[in-house]
Amino acid sequence: YPAADLDSSIYDPERQLNTHVIELLAKCDWIDEPNNLLMTGGAGAGKTHIACALCITAMHQNRTVKYIRANTLLKESDHARQEGTYFEYSNEMAAYDLMVIDDFGLMDLDIEKCRDLFEIIESRDCRKATIIISQIPVSGWYQLFGDSTYADACLSRMTSKAYRLEFPGRDRRITNSN
Repeated sequence: YPAADLDSSIYDPERQLNTHVIELLAKCDWIDEPNNLLMTGGAGAGKTHIACALCITAMHQNRTVKYIRANTLLKESDHARQEGTYFEYSNEMAAYDLMVIDDFGLMDLDIEKCRDLFEIIESRDCRKATIIISQIPVSGWYQLFGDSTYADACLSRMTSKAYRLEFPGRDRRITNSN
């Protein structure tokens, strides 16, 4: 969403958003600290739109940003490993000031994907900010991993020093036809 912004719709009571946290995040200090942001809620609740608005705000402040879907990240990571360029790919992903991983949980995390995800999360831990967007509540993330050791390691890095933003509202893509 290249035109995403934090407009007055975030204050709509129907959306049930924590506007105080969104206003705090819009200052982008959390990126420099660095902290993570975990955004969860149902499909169409506006998670990606708000994340893109935060990305645009960060870019206006001369920060580097990478937005990628979790499936794409894992496919690219696997491809880089097969091509012998994984070290370069991992370094590229670690270098962005802010990285957004969208649709986390909509992919199968076998042992290889667990390893790749861990390497990317680990390379950013305590160095760079990461946004994780998921329809699945954080409490359900552990079960996504095919390996409990990687689950513990990834979740520890994802959730420590992280803001959480819940999107409990309805699917905003659905319009009333009345």
